[in-house]
Amino acid sequence: MFKRKTKSLVYGDVGMFDLASIGITLSLAICIGYFGGKWLGGKLGNATVGSYIGFGVGVAAGFMEMFRAIARWNRQLERQEKRRREARDKEKSNRDPES
Repeated sequence: MFKRKTKSLVYGDVGMFDLASIGITLSLAICIGYFGGKWLGGKLGNATVGSYIGFGVGVAAGFMEMFRAIARWNRQLERQEKRRREARDKEKSNRDPES
């Protein structure tokens, strides 16, 4: 029973885990961008400007990954809905052979 449950979590709910990780991914991207920009700006002579640029790059990277995760989730939902429709149509055609 436990193996069956973990197998369904691995294959069936990937979109759910993708969406759950959006907040972590967004905050990590912003932090890495900010501190990376601050470090690089310090090496180049102006840490404040570097931190602003790094923050902007981190926000952009975080939002891009968020949109990618949402797109993956939407594609998965569309595939599941298509499978459900096909199964329903197949069941309906099996019940009503005159159609």
